[in-house]
Amino acid sequence: MDRIFADFSEGKGNLCEYLDTYGRIDRYSFRNVLLIHKKCPHATWPGNYGYWKSKGVDILRTERRNPIIILEPGGTYQRQDGSIGQNYYAKEIFDISQTTARGETRNRPNFDDRSLLKALISKSPVPIEVAENFQKEGKGAIYDQEQKKIFVRQGMEAQDIFRCVSFELAKAELERLDGEYTPEDVHKAYCISYLLCRKYGIDTQGYDKDSLNQTFVGKNSKEIGMELNSLENAIGAINHRMSRTLRESFKGAVSKDYER
Repeated sequence: MDRIFADFSEGKGNLCEYLDTYGRIDRYSFRNVLLIHKKCPHATWPGNYGYWKSKGVDILRTERRNPIIILEPGGTYQRQDGSIGQNYYAKEIFDISQTTARGETRNRPNFDDRSLLKALISKSPVPIEVAENFQKEGKGAIYDQEQKKIFVRQGMEAQDIFRCVSFELAKAELERLDGEYTPEDVHKAYCISYLLCRKYGIDTQGYDKDSLNQTFVGKNSKEIGMELNSLENAIGAINHRMSRTLRESFKGAVSKDYER
């Protein structure tokens, strides 16, 4: 993990590829997705021995000594200085490509753009309004921090609305969870918007991947860790609302495995 963070800090790590993996398997923590991606960049469906056994699937003999190692939290303990520490233990998992089910794909529900947009704005932390006289040149939406509202330009296609509203919604969510939102946080909002699009099949061709890869440049490991916590909390909150809305709308079509 330290090596991954160092690469991010030095501008060598491809954060965009990690985000792509997170978009496929975000039921794991962001840190564990980093570990999964480092070991198996094209992972789509990881699980431990017990999980695959319950599916009637075996780990390939050639892969049994090649597990993906992730970390699971254990109990807490008291250090000699009186502070509280957190124990972790290593857990072995295997991607479907390492099993006898390789080649199979997980059935994921397909939602139309309008349904996804409805889920995105459902129970938003701030009101979202269509602005008849939209003043921001080149933007499709904007989060007004003073009014605590998101204003959206009229006449856009559903996917364009999803992209720009998810970006502004991420700003509002970061402000709600972190207590503030500053211009320096824009990169986190950009990551969140990109992740939502990747997860739900919205076209991401217009995203600046070079900019995404510069997100943590110059930051130390502690700072990157704090940024990841903030990002993960915000994406989790938005995705939870979306999954719940989609589940209610489609009467169970969204499996729990698809939720975050």
